[in-house]
Amino acid sequence: MLRTEVEDFLAQGLDLMGLSLENQPEALARLALYFQELNKWNCKVNLVARTLDGRQILEDHFLDSLTLLEFFVPEIRQQGSLLDIGTGAGFPGLVLKAVCPQLQVTLIEPRQSRFFFLKHIVRTLNLTGVSTLNVYLEEKSTADAISGQNFTFIASRAFTDFQRFLKLAFPYLAEDGRIIMMKGPAAVAELQTLMQNALPKQVRLEGKRKLLLPFSEKERWLVSFRRSG
Repeated sequence: MLRTEVEDFLAQGLDLMGLSLENQPEALARLALYFQELNKWNCKVNLVARTLDGRQILEDHFLDSLTLLEFFVPEIRQQGSLLDIGTGAGFPGLVLKAVCPQLQVTLIEPRQSRFFFLKHIVRTLNLTGVSTLNVYLEEKSTADAISGQNFTFIASRAFTDFQRFLKLAFPYLAEDGRIIMMKGPAAVAELQTLMQNALPKQVRLEGKRKLLLPFSEKERWLVSFRRSG
């Protein structure tokens, strides 16, 4: 896809989702460059499924990542921080950074090939305020690397189940922050199991929202948690 086609497709998708970007032309240009670099790397490195065509990649990964923007009020976009655990090729964390350049972002990705791709995109888009860690969150080295840091948002995109993720993420959550998990249709049953087994201490379910991707109408769920009390 030509860069202009990518930008037009993303703009149409955002419009259908009722979302807008600050400095949208520049933000779309960064996303288009990101997408083109992803396609180049994907020929050699397994970043996303190679069975997907360009429009499917843009919808399933880029537009899907941007659904989190509804939580990012202007103050958050300018002064907030995001920890993205198991980011893969940068979804959702690096996509959000590309459209919110002032957002402070920490990406955790244990697979080295994807880690190198993330570093490449950060350089290519000339982004600052991005920390990329090539580690597993469970490792002590990771805990040391982000020890004492508290994040406004902690995100996961189909990384693991609710119970495990909440236990891993909670120590790094700011006092007024949110943990947001992005899930597919299985979210409802998984959430029901979580509530039956009881939430981890100090965590409360804030809400859940079903949405449909704009072109394919694939079902997505955003499930958010906060500190209790």
